[in-house]
Amino acid sequence: MRQPSPRRGNTLIEFTLVGIPLIFVLISTFEIARGMWLYETLAHAVREGVRFAAVHGNNCTIYPNNCITTVQDIARRIERAGVGLLPEEVRNVVMATPTRQIRCTTLAQCLQDTTFFPALPRGAPGYPDTGSQQGSWIEIRAEYPFRSAIAMFWPGAGPGMVFGTHVLSASSRERIQY
Repeated sequence: MRQPSPRRGNTLIEFTLVGIPLIFVLISTFEIARGMWLYETLAHAVREGVRFAAVHGNNCTIYPNNCITTVQDIARRIERAGVGLLPEEVRNVVMATPTRQIRCTTLAQCLQDTTFFPALPRGAPGYPDTGSQQGSWIEIRAEYPFRSAIAMFWPGAGPGMVFGTHVLSASSRERIQY
């Protein structure tokens, strides 16, 4: 009869000592990648919103309806460019020109705002002297919360355990081109 080997449980112990940290590193890598993806998506959406606002209004004398831009139009552009971002979660949205700032608590609030955006060119139909001049700047800022899924793997984390949220912020500024 064969005697049991004294090394029989080594594989399980080695897997435990190496496998668990390796799985944690793998999950951490995915979480970092997800955070970077959310940040880049937010930055891209804000850049698209600024680009839309900076160039919208070109040829106002030929196409008068091209000049009528609302906060809602810019927010829609940000929403379309921010694939995967929830409009209720995109917070502290600020659209600013040298003469005026528009603040929304969330992007969802901006999507309901039908006021005209102040970056209209001087002499635009119906808006004689309220617009910004060509060459002045326009800036949009926004924030998005990032909650890591790693928290659910934390030992002792129960339903009452609250983990910190990292706020990702992005801004973009361009010169008005019209």
